[in-house]
Amino acid sequence: MFMSKDLRVLILADINSPHTQKWVLGLSKNNIEIGIFSFNHSKQNWFANHPNVHCLRQSKKRQNNSWLSKLEYIFLLPQLLINIKCFKPNIVHAHYASSYGFLAALSFFKPMVVSVWGSDILQFPKKGLLQKLILNFVLLRAKKICATSSILHREVALYSDKPCEVIPFGIDLQNFYSFNEYKHPSVFTIGCIKNLERIYNIDKVIEAFSLLRLKYPYQKFHLKIIGEGTEEKKLRALTEQLNLSKLIEFTGKIEHEHIPEYLHQLNVLVNVSEYESFGVSVAEAMACKIPVIVSAHEGFKDLVPNDEYAIIVKIIDAQNVFKALEEYFINEEKREEIAGKSYHLIQKEFNWLNNLKQMQNVYTDMLPDLGKVRV
Repeated sequence: MFMSKDLRVLILADINSPHTQKWVLGLSKNNIEIGIFSFNHSKQNWFANHPNVHCLRQSKKRQNNSWLSKLEYIFLLPQLLINIKCFKPNIVHAHYASSYGFLAALSFFKPMVVSVWGSDILQFPKKGLLQKLILNFVLLRAKKICATSSILHREVALYSDKPCEVIPFGIDLQNFYSFNEYKHPSVFTIGCIKNLERIYNIDKVIEAFSLLRLKYPYQKFHLKIIGEGTEEKKLRALTEQLNLSKLIEFTGKIEHEHIPEYLHQLNVLVNVSEYESFGVSVAEAMACKIPVIVSAHEGFKDLVPNDEYAIIVKIIDAQNVFKALEEYFINEEKREEIAGKSYHLIQKEFNWLNNLKQMQNVYTDMLPDLGKVRV
């Protein structure tokens, strides 16, 4: 455990991301001084009562997303350099290689850590030569590279021969745990927790839900769709078209701290994404002993190495999702068996406290002169 405030880390990341907040608060509680540099304006001053956390830069205006043009990155560089000079970090750590990582690399600060999160390594360098060169530059400048899953680790190897450590986002098992009190005993409740975008196939889930209801008309079913996005209008129209408005609930975006309350109401969680870099909502459901249905995407492999841990939908269409839902609905024993195995996997491999120790050790190994002890 770090026992002094000798270690100061400047984190470049989206200040509104729950993952950023977990890393910042977790590290700061272990007596590490953290400075945050963000492109976005904080929706909540979640850092206000934490003396080891310093918000060094945030946008004056709230922005809908953290994407800035490469020209705007250059305009932000002087601000970053000023903050580095004033905060005097031992380490600069950028979360998300194609944006915050690029800005950190332009600062030429040493040592630098970059964490790849998903589309920054899976999609960004494939957009063109310029994007590939930017990613190569970021990885070249980084002393340490971290990835949140095995699939991202493999992608990093395509662009850099430097060692890359897999450190998952991890699940806080004090907040995500099995708790059945909120479940309605006579209603079979299905949930989706994703942005409402085309690649997440929520329309297929709605259609599958309709098939389930038609086959079992005397059973009470409920579908909770948790999230927001550009497809919401279309999904609501589909719900009305199928005469399901009274059975499907669109909750909108739910703050991460309240997600456990919604998970506890579910019998099954569905995530049949066409694209996934890890599957945080799936991991959180597994920690709550909620059986899951997932697509056969490589991004789920860390959480679902085989069909002992979930029902895997190999071809994403309404019929196959319906069959998976039906299998869980009619087979309570299977629900309990899969939920139990999934729960133990999360306990063993994705405990947030262990992942936090991994990150602390990355910092320690970079700065042996500080005399810190590995945890």
